[in-house]
Amino acid sequence: MKRTLTRIATALVTMAAGMALAQTKEVALHVGDAAPELKASKWVKGEAIARLETNKTYVVEFWATWCGPCRVSIPHLTELAHKFKGKVTFIGMDASEMGKDAATKEKTVAKFVQGMADKMDYSVAMDAQDGFMSKQWMEAAGQDGIPAAFVVSQGRIVWIGHPMSGLEEILDQVLTGKLDVDKARKRAEAQTKVEAFIQKAMKGGDDAELQKEGKDLEAFDQEIGGIMPDGKKFETAEVLKQVKFVSAMQAYQKAVIADSDAAEIKKLEAAARAVAPAEVKFDELKAQLKKYASMGQAVNKARDLFAKYVQTVGDDGDKSKAAQLAQQLGDLNVKEPVILNEMAWTILTDEKVKQRDLTLATKLAKAGVDASEGKNPGILDTYARALFDSGKVGDAVEYQQKAVAACEDDSTKSELEATLKKYKDAAAKAGDKAK
Repeated sequence: MKRTLTRIATALVTMAAGMALAQTKEVALHVGDAAPELKASKWVKGEAIARLETNKTYVVEFWATWCGPCRVSIPHLTELAHKFKGKVTFIGMDASEMGKDAATKEKTVAKFVQGMADKMDYSVAMDAQDGFMSKQWMEAAGQDGIPAAFVVSQGRIVWIGHPMSGLEEILDQVLTGKLDVDKARKRAEAQTKVEAFIQKAMKGGDDAELQKEGKDLEAFDQEIGGIMPDGKKFETAEVLKQVKFVSAMQAYQKAVIADSDAAEIKKLEAAARAVAPAEVKFDELKAQLKKYASMGQAVNKARDLFAKYVQTVGDDGDKSKAAQLAQQLGDLNVKEPVILNEMAWTILTDEKVKQRDLTLATKLAKAGVDASEGKNPGILDTYARALFDSGKVGDAVEYQQKAVAACEDDSTKSELEATLKKYKDAAAKAGDKAK
């Protein structure tokens, strides 16, 4: 939905996210500083990268499987990885995965990456066991939210920010030799001030103070040639106008997603319309928001139901409740293939699940295959596993072959091929017994 907003509004949304805490922390890692070491406990996709070479350019992006905004930014990073192929190395560093068990987290990340398939077409790694990347990169730079990206060139950090705001422009500057690192450092410092300005404005700060601070930022913007992430000129009146719109839209969006009282939603919609910039097509924005909210509500309902379901099929499970929840899960009209895949894979493989409902797992996995149009190797692999565990070995071979054919990543393909061999061997044995 953010892509339908004006460019300044998009920049404001991404800049404002997670800033309150970052401003209170002591920042030890800045633009212009030498990049810390690169450490990973496991490389999930692509070749392992031992260190950051000083003659190369890298994007190190921090993310997690549970992070909604990360899911949105992943295809964008893939687009950039394709655009700058051979010139920039992209690394997705999973550094905020929930849970304490390393093996379970590895399986979660590996399955997620498989599910994303060619939508996540760059190297993917997991943080070192001691959280080195989180501490020495994210925390040191005062970055408290994900996704967050670092651009490293000639061994130095030349940019830190949200991957959806300004990353492409910075890479263009780096590769064409137009980036002035000293100016980049000053610009990063100025953006911290802009972020504080935005936070103050969104909280309804004193207008006279905002005007004074805005004029100072305008002067600094002119001095260093631009301080906004999207490269647009900083103009106090325009930024305050956009802040008002973003604040109104956030309130409206929150109410729609929460399915609040109709009268309250109508009131918030009117307030957002009243301050919408002329170039914003509000009716289109409203339609996309409703679609987004409907999908979000369905996914949230599925996640809540599934969390309850998992509890009923554990060591202290309740078979009658499990059956009821399984029926409800099967009846949900979820169209998000990654979510469907995660639920099916959990039922099939998670150690906490002691009563495996193969019928439900197969239904969810098939829905995932349909939602992804049968093009996602990770989801095809899950469906094949559900079929195999259900005793439908021939069908499992068929879909595992489709998973292998759809996979373009060599390391992942070798794993899928090993599974295919296992299914074929089982099918051969079954054939021998039948004779």
